[in-house]
Amino acid sequence: MNSRAPFIRRDAGVIPGDDAPLCEDDRGAERIDLLSDRAAQTIRRVIAQRFPPSRLGWLRESDREDLISTAMLRVLQRLHSESDPGGAAIEDLDRYVATVTLHACDDLTRERFPRRTAARNRIVYVLLHDARYAQWSVEGDTFCGLAPWRGRRGVATVSIETVRHLAGDRDVRRLLATLFDAARQPVALDVVINIAAELWGMIDLPPVALDDALEVTSASTATGIDDREFLARLWTEIRLLNAPQRAALLLNLRDDSGSATELFTLLGVATIGEIADAVGLPQETFATLWSELPIEDLRIAELLDLTRQQVINLRRAARDRLRRRMRY
Repeated sequence: MNSRAPFIRRDAGVIPGDDAPLCEDDRGAERIDLLSDRAAQTIRRVIAQRFPPSRLGWLRESDREDLISTAMLRVLQRLHSESDPGGAAIEDLDRYVATVTLHACDDLTRERFPRRTAARNRIVYVLLHDARYAQWSVEGDTFCGLAPWRGRRGVATVSIETVRHLAGDRDVRRLLATLFDAARQPVALDVVINIAAELWGMIDLPPVALDDALEVTSASTATGIDDREFLARLWTEIRLLNAPQRAALLLNLRDDSGSATELFTLLGVATIGEIADAVGLPQETFATLWSELPIEDLRIAELLDLTRQQVINLRRAARDRLRRRMRY
């Protein structure tokens, strides 16, 4: 006698049909296909919310597809499993798939940014366990602050300079108290984490060569980029280029792993909006291009209404100037 419980409860309103266990006949297989299509939609929606192009640009299209595959595999393994652990049914398919997808996203983040993840965990722990503080979500964005502020959308802008005097002090509560006292309103959780990671020296950045064609020979960067100060100086020099040179360079700036332009946002040197302004494109347009960086020259030429050779010439001139300027 087969005592396996159905994985999706009919009375939970997830799918219509009889009470026959899934995968025991053709009808069950068809139901699995329908559930897979529905799960795929939920997975893509959750990933888009977790990693929107306008906020976190390190996620490339290949990463996104890997996340979709990983989450879908985990869901299908559950649906096809010979037995449901503990005999529990999935009460809500969408919620289950969303949870699986978020776990896959967290796994990828921990893999790519272990030090920043450690900083985040320290901060979130205090926010959740100290009654004075809280964190909450508003329309998909996560904020934090004093407990009485819970539920409000944050618009505060705070920088590391607010807590620079705490360098060497890893007391999370002292950090939060100082930031919230300066802000006097909710702050985006990502902002707090970025500040903490920089203050505590917990920034993940592999030693990669920033665009081999740039050939920066400064002794401080000869072994790769591991210094926010170098990126800040490079950004200052890039902003001194003329607009077409900035666009030709930033839209194609690359390192061994892909786009190097995202390093400016990752280390808090420039926001995506500031990079969009430097490129000369509306922020909405640039946000849609963010996950596609680096862009090939022919596409850049179309965006800038230039020829491909003009784009190449502009970038060569930009690199020549940067090469000279960054040597000193």
